Amino acid sequence: MPVTRKEDAKSGGWQQVREAIQVFEGDVIKAEFGQWGGSLIDDSGKPVPPKEFLEIGCVNVKIVQSSEEPNFVPTEFNFRINCSDYKGSFWIEDFLESADKFKLLIPDGLMGKRVRWKKAIREYNIKGEKVSTSGFVIDGIIEGGERPAPIAPSPSSNSDPMEELLELAVGKTEQQFRSAVSLNPKFANSPLLSLVKAGAITSSFVEEGKLKLIKDGSREIYQK
Repeated sequence: MPVTRKEDAKSGGWQQVREAIQVFEGDVIKAEFGQWGGSLIDDSGKPVPPKEFLEIGCVNVKIVQSSEEPNFVPTEFNFRINCSDYKGSFWIEDFLESADKFKLLIPDGLMGKRVRWKKAIREYNIKGEKVSTSGFVIDGIIEGGERPAPIAPSPSSNSDPMEELLELAVGKTEQQFRSAVSLNPKFANSPLLSLVKAGAITSSFVEEGKLKLIKDGSREIYQK
C-alpha cells in the first residue's frame, strides 16, 4: 500500500541514520570550530553576524542504541553543535555541561579519545510556541575495553615504516589516514606521528608521485 499522506513519508540515507542513532561510540579525529553565514541581512537591513559551530568527526563507529534499524551502519560519523553565548541554550546547558562532567577542555580535550555520545533534546518556548532542538552530548570516555577494529591493519615489525605509512594511506581520506596511524601501536611513540598529524607525510608522498588524490563521491582519497 503506497504512502498517501506526506507526514507518513520515511527518511532515507544519512538523514534516517542520523535520526535513528541515539547512542554511539567513536574515536574522535576532528574537533574544530567553524562559522557559517555572515553575508545575510536582517529585516532592518543590518548584516547578520556569522553563526559559530563545533564540528566533530569520529571513526571506528559502534552504534550502541538506535530508535530503529539504521539504513546502514556507518564507520565514520560527523556532526555539528551550534554554539551560543546564552544561558539556557543547548550549547551551554547540555553540551558544555557534559564536557564539564568529564573534565574535558573543548575542543582539544576531545581529540584522540574514544567517546560515547548520547542524543539529548532541549525544549524552548519561543513567542508562546514550544520548539525543540537535539544534538549529541558526551555520555562517557571509553578507557580500555573492547573497541571496533581500527581502519588499518597492523604493519609487520620488520618493514620500512615509510612504506607502511604509504600502504596505510591508500584508499583513505586524510583524516582516516591520520586516525589509522594514531591508533596503530607501532607508531604510538614514533617521531613520524607528529609529521602525520601535520599532513607532512602525505604531502611528501604526493610531491614524489607515490600518491595522488582522487574523488570518491564527496570525498577525496589517496591512491597510488
